[in-house]
Amino acid sequence: MKLTLILAALCVVGFVAVVYGGEDFYNAYGFSLNNLQSNPAVLITSIFMHGSLEHLLSNVFVLLFFGLAVEAELGKRKMLLIFFLGAFAGDLLSLAVYAPDQIAIGASAGIFALVGVAMLVRPLDLSFYPLVMPIPLALLGLGYALYNAYGFVVNLDPEISYIAHFGGLFVGLAFGLRREGWKKGLKIIAITFLVMILIPVLWMLIKG
Repeated sequence: MKLTLILAALCVVGFVAVVYGGEDFYNAYGFSLNNLQSNPAVLITSIFMHGSLEHLLSNVFVLLFFGLAVEAELGKRKMLLIFFLGAFAGDLLSLAVYAPDQIAIGASAGIFALVGVAMLVRPLDLSFYPLVMPIPLALLGLGYALYNAYGFVVNLDPEISYIAHFGGLFVGLAFGLRREGWKKGLKIIAITFLVMILIPVLWMLIKG
């Protein structure tokens, strides 16, 4: 069985646990510096906890598209390693920004690690999420990265830990660049960025 599917199932289980466990469960097993010092297991438990159905579904969909691509290309063990290293990096980086009692939950940082590596090792794989038309993973991944950067700069949603996403993304990009090489990896990113700019320009020319 694909490990990506197991990770997605664990996210569902964690969400149900939060729903039924309530605030006490959230406070006990979510990630924060205070919780980490008293219970290091929160590094794991917090990954699979989600605060709302929307939070869960958005993460699971992205996890499936990018996780399955990485698992097919790099194998189960490496996909799992990238996911957890990204999640840990996101949590640890967030400690530099948030108060010791500020709790964070969700698989987003681990998923951003998969986004970072997938856009370099499987850039032309097609995804139908979040659009109804297929879009290459490189283009979708760069879109997520740029949106996250925008959200961080303007503080688009205070409930989202954009800094943690960066931690995961950097881990994924590091793995991708190491595998593909800096020259090829940066070329993929540059071409994808150029395509992202040209798409609206061409659209306006066609509509005009």
